Amino acid sequence: MIVDKITGTDQLPSEAEHSISSQNWVEAPDVHVNFSIRHDGTSIYLYYQVEEPEIRAVNTEFNSPVWEDSCVEFFLAFGGEVGYYNFEINAIGTVLGAFGIDRNKRFHLADSLLMSIETSPSLKRKPIENKEGRTFWSMRLIIPVRVFHFSKIKNLSGMDAHANFYKCGDKLKHPHYLSWKPVLTSTPDFHLPRYFGQLYFL
Repeated sequence: MIVDKITGTDQLPSEAEHSISSQNWVEAPDVHVNFSIRHDGTSIYLYYQVEEPEIRAVNTEFNSPVWEDSCVEFFLAFGGEVGYYNFEINAIGTVLGAFGIDRNKRFHLADSLLMSIETSPSLKRKPIENKEGRTFWSMRLIIPVRVFHFSKIKNLSGMDAHANFYKCGDKLKHPHYLSWKPVLTSTPDFHLPRYFGQLYFL
């Protein structure tokens, strides 16, 4: 996927362009997710649009278990790096961020770094207990390059990377595990860079 470069936020798309539709491990035909991605050299801009039959968003602290909530995720590895970043954001904008070589050997990013990620949840920030009923929500994210602390990146332009984009909700009444690129394993596990797709930052 080509990640277009923008020179101003007026160039950001108003609609998400790519589908997170690979239904891994369980069927989730009522969950629909799309995303878009751009960059301006020093920040990544992500936009998710979600439609799902139930909502949960109770975690409010950095690096809390947001994957148990209605959650969108972005996993990213730069160039030939062995380690990769995972960013997980629930429907009210709570962020988890970490870096490591696999699901077990990970370092949570410091709160001071996670605070620099801008989140704009359409559902606002008040916790939501398990709420049934079809809901549409969106999430805008701005991730500055300083957050990629272990990679010492100054400018994204011209960089190769590998990534996957996810939607999950482990403690929903009907858990689901959607991805942009399919994850071909017998049990749920998003922490597998071999199933990431290629990105190129213009």
